[in-house]
Amino acid sequence: MIVKILEIVLPIIIIVLIGFYYSKKTNINADVINKVNLDIFIPILVFYSIAKELPNISILGYFSLGAVIIVIGSGIILYPLIKLININIRSFLPAMMFNNSINLGLPLVLLTFGQEALSLFIALSMVQVIGQFTIAVFMYGGNFKFLDILKNPVIIATILGIIFNYFSIEFTPFIITTFDLLCGISIPLILFTLGIRLSTVKFDNLKIGFLGAILCPLSGLITAYIVIIIFDYTSLQKSLLIIFGLLPPAVLNVILAEKYNRDSSMVASVVAIGNIFSILYIPFALYFMI
Repeated sequence: MIVKILEIVLPIIIIVLIGFYYSKKTNINADVINKVNLDIFIPILVFYSIAKELPNISILGYFSLGAVIIVIGSGIILYPLIKLININIRSFLPAMMFNNSINLGLPLVLLTFGQEALSLFIALSMVQVIGQFTIAVFMYGGNFKFLDILKNPVIIATILGIIFNYFSIEFTPFIITTFDLLCGISIPLILFTLGIRLSTVKFDNLKIGFLGAILCPLSGLITAYIVIIIFDYTSLQKSLLIIFGLLPPAVLNVILAEKYNRDSSMVASVVAIGNIFSILYIPFALYFMI
């Protein structure tokens, strides 16, 4: 069992460390790489996974509801505590609600449960993507436009994937080969850019960073178990919801905090320490799931 967990976790850690080390040596800017991945490779992965690998699109809405409850529920649970200890709500709470489902969740699920599980997990990630560009933007103090969401390549890929799946549109062999090659780019590139992002983060607020590293997965785990009790999900769906709840804060929180002047230094510490801390508790959680 321990060997299996190492086979899942070590490749993720190694690729992240390669990105981290390369960034330290070259001072590479991750923005261009990240934009290419978000505009091309991740949308292709999302489209192809839903169109070809998802057995039944009717489960997407039902399953996505669980993610909505986890995201909103985490905020509701933590709001009184954050208010009590007098931490800035607009800076801290979004990082607790919106986790690293793209950068860390997708590779973790693919390596742990396989391609079909990845297709299901995308339904949870879509909740994060939509929430970060709407609710999170609003919480950080910005304004969002609904049309901007519809222009998001990942959202467009999701809609197209659902259409192709619903009408059972078949792909020719050379198209399948092309998609397989392109999809193979996205996951390693996600991890590589995560390493680059973490290399630029400064640990200025260690106490708040450690607090966030504990509260984020804890609140997510509590709400995930509430969702599992309420809904009749399969064992695989339950495992995916637990992983979703346990994920650390998303790197995008740092970018949004910088954009809207919301104590980005503190948010960066929460994100960095949270992602590092996840290396310790996620293997422990996997031990009980596989």
